[in-house]
Amino acid sequence: MGLFDAMLDRLAAVLGKRIQGYDQNASYRDSGKKGKEYSVESMVSESLANLMMLDFTMPIEGESARARMLDGTSDSFVRDTLCNAVSMGFLTGDSVTVPSWNGRTMDNVLVDAGSFAILGANGHEITSMIYVVDEKQVKNGSRYTRYTLLRLIELVAYTAQDGTQTFANRYKTFIAKDGKITDIQLSEFPDWAETNEDEWVIPNVDRLLIGRYRSFTLNPLNPNAQKGTPICFGASAPIREIHYLTEQMHEEFGLSEKAIIADKTLFKKELLRDGDGNVVSQKLVLPKGRERLFMNVGNRGTSGAPLIQEWAPTIQLQPYVDALEKQYQEVEKCVGVSSGILSNLNDQSYQNVDNVRKSTIKTQSFVNTARKVCESYLDDMVYAWNAIANFYGVTPVGDFHVEYKWSDDYINTFSDQQNAILAGEAIGATDAVDYRMFVMGESPEVARERVAQIKAEKGDELAAFEEIRV
Repeated sequence: MGLFDAMLDRLAAVLGKRIQGYDQNASYRDSGKKGKEYSVESMVSESLANLMMLDFTMPIEGESARARMLDGTSDSFVRDTLCNAVSMGFLTGDSVTVPSWNGRTMDNVLVDAGSFAILGANGHEITSMIYVVDEKQVKNGSRYTRYTLLRLIELVAYTAQDGTQTFANRYKTFIAKDGKITDIQLSEFPDWAETNEDEWVIPNVDRLLIGRYRSFTLNPLNPNAQKGTPICFGASAPIREIHYLTEQMHEEFGLSEKAIIADKTLFKKELLRDGDGNVVSQKLVLPKGRERLFMNVGNRGTSGAPLIQEWAPTIQLQPYVDALEKQYQEVEKCVGVSSGILSNLNDQSYQNVDNVRKSTIKTQSFVNTARKVCESYLDDMVYAWNAIANFYGVTPVGDFHVEYKWSDDYINTFSDQQNAILAGEAIGATDAVDYRMFVMGESPEVARERVAQIKAEKGDELAAFEEIRV
């Protein structure tokens, strides 16, 4: 158990609760290596998150001010935060997003699996949790003290002013010192006190005001775990092998650097003498290029052989490239996706969308499941934004409608979609407006107006041509 888990255990004990499940980690992980060298887990998670979020939009429509406010919040969230939240869920197995109102806009704080603990849940719906808000180190003399700002969010019973029984979100802030829960007041840290409160309640809700993206990967050793499983959980062996092969390749590159072998006669001794002319020390003077210089002690200079030779062996690069490619494919198999995420595509000469779909069927299945999980996550986020807007009176309450618009452009090529529209026009299923919307990227209104203009212009040209013929 790590220091963070021990700290959360202490806080749970203070609250009279129990942590329900800890992080699930494989025997070998490289997720923490990003920023130092490179992380295979991060590459897989971010690549799949970017793939599933390709051209995604989430318009929130309606005539009310609330709909317009939520639509703006949605636009910025999809642009700035959503892909990172999904990637974090893939990488760490679980992530939650905690929204709040800062007086002008919605803040959406991402929390990875290692920075929150579940204290209560109804199935996979969290009803009570603790998470890390911030952390700082303060120097006291010769040592540093670590302070951690923690927040408890829980769903509690609430009685409204009219006596109606409902639920509320209760927020309570704690401060830990070197991993131990203290009674230190928030006011002792002005920067924290400026943007946080000790305790508050948001009433009239039926769930925690958070969004949770829980990975759907199976851990056969703990299939009923409350925390999600990282998508690379079963890929420890090939990931370890990738790092081993990379290190070996670097070592061989180092050994293959050019070396200079110089004749012994080119190495000169420099003698240092005292005032009486006696030799007190001597120093070997090396020719230029001494960084990779070796002496040929055979002293062949008088035999007519070259005085300087080079030794530069060629690295066996291709075997390493092939071995790495094989291990990348093994990682993809362990994650449950088709080749092409890390490795090269098995065949890049696909001629139509049917062949592409057949070759990427595992990736399609993964993306479809990930999108369904994402829609549930986004439902909770929109609910939270709306509830927070009600509590703070950001805008008047109003109706709105949410749409999730996913793109399949990672499967369908431009020519395939173009041909489908033209084929639909032949049977009356599509028209010129659909074609302009796809090819030109125009809105329905602009496309319809432009099609009408083109028809009118062609009609005038045809009428003028008929007059000339007469």
